[in-house]
Amino acid sequence: MYRLLIVDDEPAIVDGLVQHFQQVESLELDVCKAYSPLEALGIVKKTKIDLVISDIRMPGKSGLQLADDILFYWPACRIILLTGYSEFDYVYSAIQKNIDNYILKTEGIETIVAAVLAAIDKLDQANQMQAALEQAKQQLTVAEPHLKKQFFEALLLGEKALDLWQAPYFAGLSMRLSRSDQVMMIVGRMDRYDQVLTYTDKLNLHLSIQEVLQQQLPSHFHMESVVHDSSLLVWFIQPAEEAGMFKSGEGITQWADISEYLKGMLEPVQDQCRIALNADVSFAISRAAVDWDGSAAEFERLKSSMKKCSLFGQPMSIIHLGDMDEVIQAERPHPSAELSTGMFNKQLDALQRSLETGDEGAAAKLTSELYAHVEVNLSSNSLIGMERYYQFVLVIITQMTQVRPSGASDDEAWTLDLGASEEQLLALVHKLCAQKKEQQNKGEHLIIERIHRFIAEHLGRDLSLARIAEAVYFNPSYLSRFYKQLTGRTLSDYMNATRADAARQMLEETQMKVNEIALRLGFESPSYFTAFFRKMTGSTPQEFRESVLLRRDRKENRSM
Repeated sequence: MYRLLIVDDEPAIVDGLVQHFQQVESLELDVCKAYSPLEALGIVKKTKIDLVISDIRMPGKSGLQLADDILFYWPACRIILLTGYSEFDYVYSAIQKNIDNYILKTEGIETIVAAVLAAIDKLDQANQMQAALEQAKQQLTVAEPHLKKQFFEALLLGEKALDLWQAPYFAGLSMRLSRSDQVMMIVGRMDRYDQVLTYTDKLNLHLSIQEVLQQQLPSHFHMESVVHDSSLLVWFIQPAEEAGMFKSGEGITQWADISEYLKGMLEPVQDQCRIALNADVSFAISRAAVDWDGSAAEFERLKSSMKKCSLFGQPMSIIHLGDMDEVIQAERPHPSAELSTGMFNKQLDALQRSLETGDEGAAAKLTSELYAHVEVNLSSNSLIGMERYYQFVLVIITQMTQVRPSGASDDEAWTLDLGASEEQLLALVHKLCAQKKEQQNKGEHLIIERIHRFIAEHLGRDLSLARIAEAVYFNPSYLSRFYKQLTGRTLSDYMNATRADAARQMLEETQMKVNEIALRLGFESPSYFTAFFRKMTGSTPQEFRESVLLRRDRKENRSM
């Protein structure tokens, strides 16, 4: 799904184009709108934009100037300019800026749609080329990445940055980051993958995810990354000197703006990981920059925030650390031979994933297999057998602490004795998976409730898919599918129905004028509101109000 931004200082044109593109079912577009270049820039600064249709002459900033700003943030964005003017100098400037198309407003909607289709085709081609490049640029030396990994791992474990910088074996590292400046941090985690991965498979996946983010990150940022504990990806990011858009007039780095921009950049990274790598990835990003010595504490906060979201079974999260307070308040065949340590650990990982996702069939099968392996180990080497038994049971206990319902401490079904039998373990696994599914269902319903509440509270404001997703900490592209899968209807259908219901209520219960109701519901153009209301109800707002008054008069006459 691509995101289209429509910008014009004439509300009727914006609303008309929004309505048209939302009704074209063959185009899966998330349509945003802005009635001024300033409003458009506010959207662009924190949300990835793929396509722009913009008026070329607007108060405060021209479409050409706006194009420069948009391309600073999103260099791959395709831009189509509309105008009522046909002077050569504007056409020439547009060509010089590599604008996709230059269309006179008198040419009609078909010409605009054709230009959008052509721009989408260019985006598809670019994405295909990028996916092909994903298959690796691993031409680094062996020592450099290993030493960098050791450096950042030590930093995340709380070692003093100055001591590390001065250590002889780290002194020659070609770091792209400045030791005197603060850093932003991003933590990533693979949510789901369909098979048991070897160490090499997992390493390749991690390297590919790092490469995807590196490609999405504009050149005016410097970055270093590390895979921590074979499971978490950690990025350290600083703006380059030429990143002037993120500096104040006094030259002070605006870290809050950088944080918002990086959060918006993570959406296409997630989408590319899903398309090219078949991997769902979640991210957490710092609320602000931290000193090097504060990176270990910030890392722990980022990890904690991801764990909180994972309790709801929510994949593909984008978590901004500064917003987490609000989130917290919201929601068997027996083997014939012993398993190697590596295979045993892989099966433990698979059991943990099955319990986390509530996959009862897979969890029960793995529990039986692991129990059988432990029995074999106990008969051949009791010490190794005991060690593996405790590792095995620890996985189950860890899940118990996360999903056991409150007040269940005295329930025998939620207790686990040392030396528990296979039947006892299986019974507990079944309860764990059932409880996990219940938690996931509750979490999904909470998300839907938060979406509906946000829409109800913002009917007169920006209700683009990107803004709704931001409010519920979701990937915008994934949210659209998630909502339809759970409710059977699209978000657009729900928003239109909610607006229509609110309009009917205000027409029936208040004396507000039609244009006032239109503005209250986010329609800058009264005529667009009238067309919308007629489509939803079969009558104009005035006809509806007159019918209400007529029914009331008849009722009063009957009662007399």
